[in-house]
Amino acid sequence: MKIRRRKFTHGQDAGKFLLALWLFVSPWMMNYTQIHLAVWNGDIVGIIVAVFSLAAMFKFTSWEEWINIIAGFWLIASPWVLDYTALMPGTSSLPATANHLAVGLAVVILSLWELNVAEQAVKDLPNR
Repeated sequence: MKIRRRKFTHGQDAGKFLLALWLFVSPWMMNYTQIHLAVWNGDIVGIIVAVFSLAAMFKFTSWEEWINIIAGFWLIASPWVLDYTALMPGTSSLPATANHLAVGLAVVILSLWELNVAEQAVKDLPNR
């Protein structure tokens, strides 16, 4: 579905893109590089979020936001689904878990916000 939207929705896309970049550098910044599963998971989700956020900056379609919502929910659930500490007993997965929870929640909120703004833009269009 093609819709016109207000220009400030690019802020949500830019925010999601920056969160995706953070997923790439956060294992070193938060010192959890030894939990390889968390690093790989963050990298893969980061690529997905970055690609669809960039795509939405150029041409918005609602399915791009739904992909990011799914990726965000996966990021929230993944510390328990993948059990980050299973392969590294005795290693604290708290930094990776907290990071993935926060980033996943932020991606979901920004995507839902953008969908809401897009829906409002459609309602604001004059009837033809």
